[in-house]
Amino acid sequence: MIYLDNNATTPIDFVVEEAMHQIYALGPLNPSSIHRQGKKGKEILLSSRDKIADIFQVHPNELYFTSSSTESLSTIILGHVRAKNVKRILSTKIEHNAVDACLKFLINEGIQVDTIPVGLEGAPSLESLEKALDPKVELVILSSVYSETGAMLDLKQISEFLYQRKIPLIVDATAHIGKAPFTVYRGISAFTLSAHKFHGPQGAGLLFSRKNFPFLPLLLGGHQEMQHRAGTENLAAIVGLTKALELIEPSHFIIMEDLKNTLLRELLPFGVLNGTVEIISNTFNIAFDAHDAESLMIRLDQKGVLASMGSACSSGSIEPSRVLLEMGLQRSRARSSLRFSVSRKNTMDEMQKAALLIKEELCGCAL
Repeated sequence: MIYLDNNATTPIDFVVEEAMHQIYALGPLNPSSIHRQGKKGKEILLSSRDKIADIFQVHPNELYFTSSSTESLSTIILGHVRAKNVKRILSTKIEHNAVDACLKFLINEGIQVDTIPVGLEGAPSLESLEKALDPKVELVILSSVYSETGAMLDLKQISEFLYQRKIPLIVDATAHIGKAPFTVYRGISAFTLSAHKFHGPQGAGLLFSRKNFPFLPLLLGGHQEMQHRAGTENLAAIVGLTKALELIEPSHFIIMEDLKNTLLRELLPFGVLNGTVEIISNTFNIAFDAHDAESLMIRLDQKGVLASMGSACSSGSIEPSRVLLEMGLQRSRARSSLRFSVSRKNTMDEMQKAALLIKEELCGCAL
């Protein structure tokens, strides 16, 4: 199997697994309990929060552990809108379903959602944001990397622009962390991530929200996570998330870039790249004209090459990618597009073998 769908999920690192097993071996741990096992759990929880705060250079009390980026995004978007009675939001039509569904919900609640036009480049520019920014906009929500194409937002420039205008920015950094350096610029009010996107466990997410960026909790019940996320903390998953973040090294970005470029060079003569701005180190989306992507993906699966047609949250649909259509691609081109996403666990031999198998399917003959 050559796994090239790492934007959907990544294989867990064995070092992360070891760290999690060590937590399980300690016995029952509930940080809310006041006995010795509860205190031990509390120490682990606080230590994890401190380690992550150090990685991102933020305050520990600005970090909240969740189950996923989806939960984090629902919490911070809906929670902030309710806390501040936000009436007008600016975003795009190419956000992940976790954001898109929140925006549609808010529209039904009477909130006005303006959108920034995004063309074939695959990410909004500062110029397009500036043109779309009405003076009444109270909140901007954007991805730092768009997972279906790998298109990167100029996060530094856009966050500073919004900071100067005192407009808060929520960033979906799910497709960013672990693939490129990520800086918590002063213009970022909140951001989210999921551990399973960078070789951590599934079911472990993180929400960063500045102290001056209020939000009401999505989950009600206990006092956990500074009274912002009720429910007993999943300590093993939190430790796994922390360890996965600690394992990220700048050299990994270079490794993935080389792997991606090797495969891309082999396939470009047969297709057209979707997204014209800078793309993240591990991802590309390519249209193979005259080929049905769903059929091609199934044939490649049978040969052991695993790719995707876009976000895993949209799988099961025979419709072409909503994101590609919103970028302005013709329906026929969107239906012929596949996404390939590598990880640091892939090898150059896999790229070469995958390229050969994909080209054989495209040509209809053995090469």
